[in-house]
Amino acid sequence: MKIKADNNDYKLLHQTIDEWVRNGNISPEKAAELKATIQIPKTLGQQVAQYFFVIALSCILLAFGAIFIDDKFLEKLKQYFSLTNLFIAILFTLLFVTWFVLLKKKRQHISTLPYEIYTVIGSLLLVTAITYYCKEIGFGEKHSGFLAACSVCILLLSVWMRSYAMWVAGILAVMGWFGAFSTWLSNEDLFLGMNYPVRFALFGAIVTAFAWMQQRIQPLHFSHRITYITGLIILFTALWGVSVFGNYNSLEKWAAVRQTQVIVYAILFVVAGFATFLAGIKYRDNAARDVGIIALLANLYTRYFEYFWDNTNKGLFFLILAVSFWFIGKRLERWKTKQPAEAENATEIS
Repeated sequence: MKIKADNNDYKLLHQTIDEWVRNGNISPEKAAELKATIQIPKTLGQQVAQYFFVIALSCILLAFGAIFIDDKFLEKLKQYFSLTNLFIAILFTLLFVTWFVLLKKKRQHISTLPYEIYTVIGSLLLVTAITYYCKEIGFGEKHSGFLAACSVCILLLSVWMRSYAMWVAGILAVMGWFGAFSTWLSNEDLFLGMNYPVRFALFGAIVTAFAWMQQRIQPLHFSHRITYITGLIILFTALWGVSVFGNYNSLEKWAAVRQTQVIVYAILFVVAGFATFLAGIKYRDNAARDVGIIALLANLYTRYFEYFWDNTNKGLFFLILAVSFWFIGKRLERWKTKQPAEAENATEIS
């Protein structure tokens, strides 16, 4: 739950929490969680500034990709200055260590969004250092050792820095490692009998299940919700792929079968989406509810394209599409406005 406060109340609440920490009433970790729930309503200027921060982050990512992923540029730079892989690795290690130490000290003076962007920048320095260490020792070329090293380092740093962006990046790095590692061990593009969509559905289910365990692990508790949402997105994206491609290991085999032969996967996708939607309603879980709705809609429109696109009026289809999205939007709007009213009534009763 987020608490909105003006500047004076914001300072008073922070001072009270700091006093609790000094008296030993709560731990510093709990204090950080409490402070994260206190927000000052954003002005128009602050909202615009956030958009510029996001644009800046996008430009940084593009610059990183253009500079550090371009092998020709790197080779020219190394040859011109006569640099070795180890020298570049040590240089970027010093840069990212300095960056994170300074960022950790300044954490209390940086708002959430800029802080997350700064951690992403530090992560790019870390990834660059790991890249050159791996090049120097020849590690990771055959079985995704580079991604494994990145996953471990980013996840550990995210816990130390308490960064949500780095935690998500770590999960995606683990996902990349799992994909590369399972491909290395696969036989005819099947890993333990699973093609890519099926194995990533399994991965998404594991991530979602891990989120429930995270709640009981104090150092990881801060990010359990974002792990849960990320796992749901991976799981249902993969299940959508399974509903389309089944468990075939090549496009040639998949194209040779009728779509009705993979309809059982589409049914499983519907069941999973409907069950998640109902669970979200029952337990007031907005993430599960919204993902369930999106899964049901995705299944509906995917099946339409598979079975009825050639024989149905296209204008009628898009009219149905517009009406359905309008209906879902109205329902979500009512749910969003209903929840604050229920919470206010509960507070008055108590």
